[in-house]
Order: sequence, then C-alpha cells, then structure tokens
Amino acid sequence: MKRSLFGRLDAGAINVGIALTALRTNLMRSILTTLGVMIGVFAVTLAVAVGSGAQVSVMDSINALGSNMAIVFPQPDAEGGRSSFDRGRLTLRDARAIERSIPGVSAIAPQLRASVQMVAGGRRASTTAIGATSGFGAVAGVGAESGRFISEADVRSGARVAVLGPTVARKLFGTFDPVGEAFRIDRVPFTVIGVLETKGSSFGNDNDDTIVVPITAARARFSNSLPGPDDLHVLYVGFDDGTDLEESKREMTRLMRERYSVERRDVQPFTIRTTAEFIEESSQVTAIFQSVLVAIASISLLVGGIGIMNIMLVSVTERTREIGLRMALGAKRRDIRNQFLVEAAILCVIGGAIGIVLAFAAAAAFSVYADFPAQVGAGVATGAIVFSAVIGILFGGYPALRASRLSPIEALRSE
Repeated sequence: MKRSLFGRLDAGAINVGIALTALRTNLMRSILTTLGVMIGVFAVTLAVAVGSGAQVSVMDSINALGSNMAIVFPQPDAEGGRSSFDRGRLTLRDARAIERSIPGVSAIAPQLRASVQMVAGGRRASTTAIGATSGFGAVAGVGAESGRFISEADVRSGARVAVLGPTVARKLFGTFDPVGEAFRIDRVPFTVIGVLETKGSSFGNDNDDTIVVPITAARARFSNSLPGPDDLHVLYVGFDDGTDLEESKREMTRLMRERYSVERRDVQPFTIRTTAEFIEESSQVTAIFQSVLVAIASISLLVGGIGIMNIMLVSVTERTREIGLRMALGAKRRDIRNQFLVEAAILCVIGGAIGIVLAFAAAAAFSVYADFPAQVGAGVATGAIVFSAVIGILFGGYPALRASRLSPIEALRSE
C-alpha cells in the first residue's frame, strides 16, 4: 500500500514537471490563457468582498443610529410601506404618551432636523443640526468625547449651546479644542459645550458631520417648516434590554391609532420601524446585491474556463506525436489524462492566484480611497484558489479524455 501511495506521488510529481515544462515552452500562450481565469477570479472575489463590505457598512449605519430601539416618522404608512406624498402627524405629546404607556421604554428622543450654515472666525461649514433632548445620547448611543452633552436644564431654558461632531469641529476650528468657543447659525450666536464621540463613515455618509442642540433652541431659532407648535421630524424610542421589539411596535401602533382615531382600514398617519426590521431588510437587500454581483462576475470565469478548454484542445493536437510516444513507452491512458488535467489545473491556479492578488489590491484601494470596508478574507482567497483548480479540471476534462483515447499507432504517425 505504501509503495502504491509513493508511486502515485511520483506520478503526480512527474505530471506537474511535464505541465510546467509545457507551459514554459509556450510561455506567451500560457500567459494569455491565464488572463481569462485571472479576470474571472478577480471579478468574483472582488464582488464577494464588495458585498460583504456593503453588509458591514449597512450594519455600521444602523449601529450609528442606536440599538434596540424604534423610530417613528410622521409619514403615512400605507400597507406596511412608507409613503411621503402627504405629511402625517407626530408631536411631542405623542412622544410623552409613548413614554408613559408602553412597557419597556427606557428613554425617548424627540428630534427636529434642519440643514444649517455655521460661521466661526471667518470659517464656514454646512451641516445637519439635530434638535434633541438630553435622552438622545442614551437612545442613539452617542456621547461627548470632550466637554459635555446637552442637559435637561439646557432644554428647559432653550440655551443656545451645541455639541459638535468631529468633522464639523475640524471644519470650523481645525485642531484647536472648540469647547467654550462661539459660532453663529444664521446670525444667531451659539456656544460649543462639547465634541461628540467619533462615529466614522458608513456607505459614504459621514456620521460625524452633524451638531446637536437643545430641541427648544432648534424650534425657536431655525425650525419653521412644521405646522404645529410641538410637531416633530422624527422620534427615537429606546427600549430596555430583552424587550420584544415586535410586541412593543404593535403596542405603539395601537396607541398611536387610538390617539389619531384611525379606523381599521384607514391609512395611519405615522410609520414605525424597529432596528430589527432595518437589519433584516438591509441583510436581504445586500444579499441580493452580492448575488447579482457574483452572478455577473461568474460570466468572466465561465469565459476563462472556455478559453482553457480551447487552448488545451490545441495543445492536444500539437502534441499528438508526444502522446503516442509516451503510450508506446508504456504510459497508460490514465497517465495521459492526468497529465493534461494537471496542466489545465496549474494554468487555472496560476491565473486564480494572480486574480486574488489583484482583488486584495483593489479591496485595499476601496478601503483607503473610497472609505468602503471591502476586505478579502482568508477563506475567500483559499476558496478562490480551490475553485480555480476545479475550473481547470472541469474545462480541461474533455481535452484530457480526448488525449487519453488517441490510438498510439495513429498518434505516432501524425506529423
């Protein structure tokens, strides 16, 4: 048994040596043949990396909002899908009713939002201002890295104070610590009381390009797009750990429908979404996105495999006399078959290895220049190499069988 095993290893080594010699003999043709597989493996590997990066980016975006919470929008919800044709209703009174009546609510964060122009010392910056209460930090998982966050006293007094995101702080004050400094929003003076913790970017959106001010100051100074005196743009509702978000959503929906006297078949003037729904929907979308990318990229790999088959058929034709000579010297049909299978597999593995190197480089470029977390994992790289060898065996199978079935006498007669 040991002798048989060593014999198979020797035969394999011989086939590898013959294959490498044949590839060196026709070096340019070998290089051109591997191009198809190289491009295919590169495209498929990068597609998997981009799809995985999209999932990570979406999860980062959801985590930046906060975990274990629900978001209420003042847009009508028709048959479970948001509709923005007409504005619905959402007020501070609704927020307080939810806080009082729904079990498991840990905090609420009613918000006003507006795009604002900021000026400080001759520097200008455009950003999104969030008018919030002191509970916003706990619900959305944000806090002040330096200075402090807005307090309940700030909200009650309508204080003109702001907590800046790191991006806005750099735009207005550079590397200087801005805490205690003054700036203006539409000619209204505000004072910096803190700088938010870094959230980073996700899906091309800078989560640090924002400021937080007391909701009362926002309503008084730059929020004039709402019809009512206590209307809101959005409401974050945080829940205790272990709370059933689906059950809480049903309770919130029931409460809000009662408050607005919504009949059974009427369209409700609000939309409620939970983070669990965001995660599920995002996972489905990114999975479809990744599948489409891989399917398109696989066409390149198929074309590369067809190219391998074509070149191997040409190689069999060119080396017919060599095949006949090997058979005459005692080589069995399986030896001839394995020789060409090994040659096709080596061609594909070389092309696959180069494709993976290029995919690593492209993924690194995405991460550095596009701020997109596309990474090629070790498992993906190993799988791509193995898949390349399988492609070589599959598409090299027919030429290898054709070579092994040649008649030794007819092969020796060929020129």
